[in-house]
Amino acid sequence: MPQPAHAALMVGLAVGAVGLATTIPLPLYGEMAAREGHGAGALAAAFACYAATVILTAPLLGPLPDRIGRKPCVLLGIALAAVSSLVLSLLPSIPVLALARVAQGLGMGCVAGAAAAWGAELAGGGAEGGRRAAGVIALATIGSFGAGGILTLAAILAWPGQRPPATFALHLALCLLLLVLVARLPETLAAPQRGWLRLPRFPPGTLATTCAILPGWGVTGTVLTAVQSALAAGGQRLAGPVAACGMMLIGVLAQRWFRRVAPRRAVRIGLAVLLAGAGLTFIGTAGGGLWPLLLGGAVVGIGSYGFVYPGGLAAVAEAASGEDRARAVAGYFVLAHLGFGAVPLLVGLAIDGLGAGPALAGSWAVLLLASLVLWRATARSG
Repeated sequence: MPQPAHAALMVGLAVGAVGLATTIPLPLYGEMAAREGHGAGALAAAFACYAATVILTAPLLGPLPDRIGRKPCVLLGIALAAVSSLVLSLLPSIPVLALARVAQGLGMGCVAGAAAAWGAELAGGGAEGGRRAAGVIALATIGSFGAGGILTLAAILAWPGQRPPATFALHLALCLLLLVLVARLPETLAAPQRGWLRLPRFPPGTLATTCAILPGWGVTGTVLTAVQSALAAGGQRLAGPVAACGMMLIGVLAQRWFRRVAPRRAVRIGLAVLLAGAGLTFIGTAGGGLWPLLLGGAVVGIGSYGFVYPGGLAAVAEAASGEDRARAVAGYFVLAHLGFGAVPLLVGLAIDGLGAGPALAGSWAVLLLASLVLWRATARSG
């Protein structure tokens, strides 16, 4: 039987495997769309399947670990992550990407709550076990989101003609190994609890800080999809993945750098940084050059992942407690994924209809207006 620390580490690796499934295909998005003649809207629609799946299944998957156990949920999440990489390896296309994104959303929904509870219980329970497990799982989540795209991009640069890149086979091997190892861990749920549904809620006083995640994750989703598609259509197939990977890497590092900033102040700072980063990224995408694109991607990562996301999440966590806190966090992520899916889809459709320049300029104007409204609202609520 593994020692508690090793067991918690194993659960963290499972979370990392599911997170990698969502970002390993990232550098291939623009390539798939360009090869099949799809526009930015089609790519954004496939991308949005992840967010739609998370939103629609959150009320059911949230309490599932308390109904069927922690281990089955984590194993199912790993299996779904493997399915995602397998189908994209065999049939890389925009329709299959949509299917893979559904599998990724279900997989992340299965492991999100189960891993936190199971890791803490395997680590000995209590406050110390909870802190130890939370640290391992947070590192696995942030690390996998930042590393997946970078590893695939590195594989593409090292072996330009290899499709699928080597990272897909490596990810499948990791998932198979973890299915065997995680299955050997003990279940910690003593008895099933009541309730199959857990509806999200929004604590009073957190509306502005919660709504800020709509443009926060909306811009990051736009960089991952519409920006990549527009650049690939213009013959710059690697520029978009490089900017997107830079955004993810700098963003996850920024979460560590700025974690002590007060929640509402973090949201206000983040909106200003996000606005500047989006402007630079959109200028670079519309033909302004590589450096504005790369710098803008990094600044977007800092604004969204370094300030807006942790600030809004902390504000929600502070405003609720116990079961209400779990429901409040669920509500925050519903809006986060709504922005992550809907905003890129709207921008992608606008690019298809108007062209990259006018569509991105209009998107930035909408972002400016939203930021001004949210600045005032967060100042009043603070």
